[in-house]
Amino acid sequence: MSVLQRVLGFRTIVSTSAGLAFAAVNFLAVLEIRGQAPGILGPLGIVVAGALCLLAAAVFSELNGTLPSAAGIRVWTLRGLGDPFSLTFTLLYLTTILAVIAADGFVLAAALQTAIPAVPGVLWILAFLAAALLSNLRGVRTAGLVQDLTTYALLAVLIIVSAIALGAPGAHLPPTPPAWTGDLFGGVALAVFVFTGFEWVTPLAEEVRDPKRMPTGLAVSLLLLAVAFGLFALVAARLPGVSSTGLAPQLAVGRAALGGAGFWVMLAVTVVTAGTTFNGGFAAASRLVYALGRTGYLPATLGQLSARFVPARALYLLAGVAAALTLVVFATGRYLVLINAGATLESAMYVVAALALLGLRRREAALPRTYRAPGGRIVPIATVVLFGVLGLGAAFTATGLPLPSVPWTLILLAILAVAAYGYTRRALRRRSTRVRGAVPS
Repeated sequence: MSVLQRVLGFRTIVSTSAGLAFAAVNFLAVLEIRGQAPGILGPLGIVVAGALCLLAAAVFSELNGTLPSAAGIRVWTLRGLGDPFSLTFTLLYLTTILAVIAADGFVLAAALQTAIPAVPGVLWILAFLAAALLSNLRGVRTAGLVQDLTTYALLAVLIIVSAIALGAPGAHLPPTPPAWTGDLFGGVALAVFVFTGFEWVTPLAEEVRDPKRMPTGLAVSLLLLAVAFGLFALVAARLPGVSSTGLAPQLAVGRAALGGAGFWVMLAVTVVTAGTTFNGGFAAASRLVYALGRTGYLPATLGQLSARFVPARALYLLAGVAAALTLVVFATGRYLVLINAGATLESAMYVVAALALLGLRRREAALPRTYRAPGGRIVPIATVVLFGVLGLGAAFTATGLPLPSVPWTLILLAILAVAAYGYTRRALRRRSTRVRGAVPS
């Protein structure tokens, strides 16, 4: 049977982790954070969220060091929390990846239509999804190289442009409101979305040359993301006009920093950012779908590898679903609910990972571990408490949908959870029937 190849180094661990989280929709998320946490509290909220994500990084590092697998969260929750819950949440986890890709496609189309109105946004969406699909079909080494080149260039450009824009004429920091504690909490709850996906590199565990370097890679990626988007948030707070630029605040920041040239530089950043999200999102999600296919929880055809050792059929499926979801978001313009749902699901992901870690320590204490989260039970328990509270905060944030008092994010997530659980029940029943049928009477 074909197996995945270990060809990825530390550089690609960092670039994939940071690149998956470095989404174009993060620029809009920064504006929403600013609405919840005015003044200096917005940038502070991003820094605090990044620091808290180090707790989650320690949890994922121990899980990955104990059971490195392309199935990632599926294996950890299965052995730490049991099968029905594990498969249900794994399907929700895939939904998170697709939601971020859809939101990013929407931002990409909006930015490109602003700059080149003659080309419909739908064409941009389809073209970039196709490019990401082709990149992944050529093999993980090619996809990893693309991720390295684009992610490090993006981080450098965003940091430099934001630093220059801080000195733009008219830039000033508005006063921080007196009720800063509640405002900071709201900002941190939404800022978790900025780091959504940093842990998605773990499904590539079977293709990393030295899995022991995963903990350092996750921590470095969080640091880079906190610096880059913290600076951007500070610019957004200092330039009042940024919030009036519609769906492309990054273009206004570029113009403030470098004039017309800055506009086009940040447009290029938006394009490449969406590319890294599509590219890395497909790489991570396809490995998870592949793992579920080869174990019988999804159709077996999805668990096959191509001649280039990539799960091609899983990639085709994900590209089709992502395209459909992106076009729906583009047609309706309802992206805020995706940001809130993404922040809620990401917080829930950290909670579930921490619970799985505690369960795994209890159930399989003898397993060798290449990394152990410091402080015994302190880190996983703190992760459960802190991100449980932050997830609830994100779930109740306004979405811009009709009837603002209705918790639309919770309703959407409840519908997705019921659908995932329904599929889980059927999948487990079918698999159990096949297993019983294979046993001689």
